[in-house]
Amino acid sequence: MISSKFIDRAEVAALIEDGDTVGLVGGGGGLVEASLLHHEAEKRFLDKGKPRDLTVIHSLGIGDRETRGLNRFAHEGMVKRVIGGHWVWSPRMQELARDNKIEAYVLPGGVMMQLMREIAAKRPGLITHVGLGTFADPRLDGGRMNDRAKDELVKLIEIDGKEYLRYLPIPIDVALLKGSFADDDGNVSLDQ
Repeated sequence: MISSKFIDRAEVAALIEDGDTVGLVGGGGGLVEASLLHHEAEKRFLDKGKPRDLTVIHSLGIGDRETRGLNRFAHEGMVKRVIGGHWVWSPRMQELARDNKIEAYVLPGGVMMQLMREIAAKRPGLITHVGLGTFADPRLDGGRMNDRAKDELVKLIEIDGKEYLRYLPIPIDVALLKGSFADDDGNVSLDQ
């Protein structure tokens, strides 16, 4: 007997383990976010204290400036590190970052989108000129937003005499994405 590859949202939340890296997909302002999955992950943490010490990665601001999106993960102990394109939609997570309760990183939004593609393809990161001379440049902040952020996520490299930044891959254990339809092969599409 073949078991279904489809599971309910509580089972999805239970797949997130302590220390996992969770990729969030969405467009900010609550658009195309997997809100029900975010809610279940938060509920499980509040009820059972799990998962803990997550790294959350996102390309654009995830949330609605109130309770949705990245804010669902903004509980001490639930998240240890956030790497995102911007944080404007998640004031609760901003507060944890400001108070040095999590490691906080910000990298250019477009870079984050392309980096996720590189991570999914299992390539050695993203090489681009984008970010040179800005907050993302390792000669400046390297994307670090607070004192707890110590890891080097960006390296300065040279190719044919030109400077580039290499954004290092961050392997993602679980991706939470919204979809209207899915098939047994894992193809997901969005209708609304």
